[in-house]
Amino acid sequence: MEDLMAYLKRARGGRVVQTGFLPPEAQAELLDLAGREGLNVAFFGGFPLAERKVAVLYPPEVPSVHDPVQVFFLEKEPPDLGEAMGDVEPLEEGFLVALLPKGKKALEEAGFTLLPPPEGALRPSRVRTLVVPSLRVDAVGAKGFGVSRSYFAQGVKAGKVRLRGKVASPKDEMAPGDVLLAEGLGSLRLLAVLGETRRGNYKIKVEVER
Repeated sequence: MEDLMAYLKRARGGRVVQTGFLPPEAQAELLDLAGREGLNVAFFGGFPLAERKVAVLYPPEVPSVHDPVQVFFLEKEPPDLGEAMGDVEPLEEGFLVALLPKGKKALEEAGFTLLPPPEGALRPSRVRTLVVPSLRVDAVGAKGFGVSRSYFAQGVKAGKVRLRGKVASPKDEMAPGDVLLAEGLGSLRLLAVLGETRRGNYKIKVEVER
């Protein structure tokens, strides 16, 4: 929490501020805090549906910000570089790793050879790990499909979302194995509830098909 507040403090007054790689819980918390400050937030993870992401805070008058994350292929597993390194995905012949520039420099200095990702290695994964405030249909569906909760709730109220084969209500709660069908968005299966965070949110694993 202290680190997140430090980022916000630096961003006040119109500055563009970049964080290190953050876990999903910290991303959700930072997004909420930034919204209260009137700041925009862009997230970059390097991989499609990345779990750990870098946040860039910027004022409304700044039209866009650049992606600071690069993905490289390594023939051996890298050491933990903390917030300088994002997701690490194993391949048969090595590892894909998302890095900030200081993480790239640290690996190069450690003797690692950083290569471009093999062709097709960054295909979107259908399985995602999310942090949601509850297991309600509107909370899980909005986060899983990447839309606002109010937008998804409107679709639920319009009868465009089905759970367990029936029209869902916003207050319905999902359980592992449940499939959510959302008209125009696709399907979402709740694979597992991985546990609760310290702030009372739920960490879940879902499979999304569009």
